[in-house]
Amino acid sequence: MNKKSKLKKVSITFIIIFIVFVVYGLSLIIPILWSFMSSFKDPIDFNNNRTGLLKEWLFSNYPNAFNQLSAQGSNMFIMMLNSIWFSFGGTMLGIISSSLSAYVIAKYKFRGRNFIYGLSLVTMMLPIVGALPSQYKVYHALGILNSPLFLVTFANGLAFNFVVLYAYFKSLPTAYMEASFMDGAGHFKTFIYVMLPMAFTVIGSLFVVAFIGNWNEYMKPLLFLKSYPTLSSGLYLYQQSTMREINIPMLFAGVFMSITPTLLLFIIFQDKIMNLSVGGGLKG
Repeated sequence: MNKKSKLKKVSITFIIIFIVFVVYGLSLIIPILWSFMSSFKDPIDFNNNRTGLLKEWLFSNYPNAFNQLSAQGSNMFIMMLNSIWFSFGGTMLGIISSSLSAYVIAKYKFRGRNFIYGLSLVTMMLPIVGALPSQYKVYHALGILNSPLFLVTFANGLAFNFVVLYAYFKSLPTAYMEASFMDGAGHFKTFIYVMLPMAFTVIGSLFVVAFIGNWNEYMKPLLFLKSYPTLSSGLYLYQQSTMREINIPMLFAGVFMSITPTLLLFIIFQDKIMNLSVGGGLKG
């Protein structure tokens, strides 16, 4: 009787948890499906019947979005190009600087390396909004506001990428370095030809995660790159515009086109992304 009652309690608990997760999943999926279906509606049909089914599939919303969705004088095609150089350039600079700093601090003993590692952890805990005023002053003093030179701010060599790569390089045996030194290689060659290739899997996963994050970033372009709106910041500015009537179905079409690249990246590399999340948490 005791075993039966325990099994009954477990089954009831499992059912309740399952229902909670199903409801939570539906609360995420239904708005996405609704906005996707709405992206094919006529603006008049959308305003008259927002929750109803489609009367006619208006595929022209998608090509029209490229020409009519604009922000700061840039159409959607220009915003897409801005998103590409902002996301790719920022990700590359972040990965390169983090790889160099993580390797040096993990494998070389010198005064202050523990302080640098601790500083990286502290900066990750700082609230983003609280740091914006000081960041704006620094960027203004450097003359990189509203300029592609703003990308240099990604080359700080710290934050999440640094922590993950530090843990990985720390786990690698020093014998690889010693063997390379014995063969006559210097410190830089040892890093480039011996240690870095062993971290390519982790670096690739970090690149995908960072690229998705930078692609979806809207606060930095909105505040620091006003003349170079990306898809995220540009669509936000279009939505907030009060100077014109907003075509909501066409806006939804633009949103779905903007998330397509990152959605494909996540689908292709989801295993590596999840392994990075679990592995980074365990090693950290």
